[in-house]
Amino acid sequence: MHRLAFRSRQLLPALLITVLVAITGLPGVQAQDGAGNLPPTHKIDVSRLRHEYQGWNNCGPTTMTMGLSYFGYSHDQYPAANYMKPHREDKNVSPWEMVEYVNAVAANDNPVQALWRPGGNLTLIKTLLAADFPVIVEKGYEPEGYDWMGHYLLLIGYNDTEGYFYTYDSFSGHGNFQGLPEDYEPMSTYWWHFNNIFIVLYEPDREAELQQLLGDHADLDQAFQIAATEAQQRLQSDDTDAWAWFNIGDALTHLGRFEQATDYFRIAFERGLPWRTLWYRHSPLEAFYQTGDFDRVLEIIEANLRNTPYVEEWYYYRGLVYASRGDTSAARNEFNQALIHNTRYQAAEDALNALENSTFQSVQEQTN
Repeated sequence: MHRLAFRSRQLLPALLITVLVAITGLPGVQAQDGAGNLPPTHKIDVSRLRHEYQGWNNCGPTTMTMGLSYFGYSHDQYPAANYMKPHREDKNVSPWEMVEYVNAVAANDNPVQALWRPGGNLTLIKTLLAADFPVIVEKGYEPEGYDWMGHYLLLIGYNDTEGYFYTYDSFSGHGNFQGLPEDYEPMSTYWWHFNNIFIVLYEPDREAELQQLLGDHADLDQAFQIAATEAQQRLQSDDTDAWAWFNIGDALTHLGRFEQATDYFRIAFERGLPWRTLWYRHSPLEAFYQTGDFDRVLEIIEANLRNTPYVEEWYYYRGLVYASRGDTSAARNEFNQALIHNTRYQAAEDALNALENSTFQSVQEQTN
């Protein structure tokens, strides 16, 4: 199996400059947000919020439910859970799945919309909170007695004097309904594990205001460019940061730079990542598949299946590999398995339909 050799720190600047120009065409893209003079502390109206402790494996739906309560949403966590993760054991709900629930379901009866972006920063998040936009972040989490895992956290305010966010946490609580403190420094460290992804909830008639506050983050591609620049800057000071390597690979994958992305993912894996990483972050599978490195895709999936079978994306990508290799029967089984784990997994359903209609195109056929 080919692994990218990394023999000298002198190779690092050249590699980073090459990829940064490939991403942006510029020496660097800096985040431009709508931050002005922020108050030293601010909290959204907590009387409009309802806290709820999560049921089994229900962090994402519960956190979104708490955020939606600010807009009059009256259900508990289970309608959202049934939509986002129809299989109880599903190990991950992605930010776009949470946003889809808001825009496709909750918005039908409540004045609310949602969007997600990578590459956030503390100033931008405080700017949004100061304007009374609830924010959800995805971050790493290591509660006592547990290994690293992913976790969603609802941010409802901030306190610069004390250096923390006010939060509603589906696992840890609500701080007497005034918000649990989450210090800026550890939050930033663990947020980085998910490329500083954030979800904003907003009233539809405030969309233009939100777009202005988001600045360059208003555009998803530009937000990924900002995320890649941040990771590049971190690598210049510490090239052992596995998450920085991973986050550049993630951004490149979104931007369609698959060959370059795989180089970064290989180094990220060499640097070492928590064993649950691929439960939540699947862009390496997309990048290796798109470059035709099918053996690498299967290797990653097999290694992770030893820990749990409950991640539908793994079956989907294994199905893509089998279909691309002409093994229709095996591919059909994989796509069906993905749909067993998540009946709303549209990509798997589309791939299965293409297979049945003899219109499936392998990645090689798509590029010819």
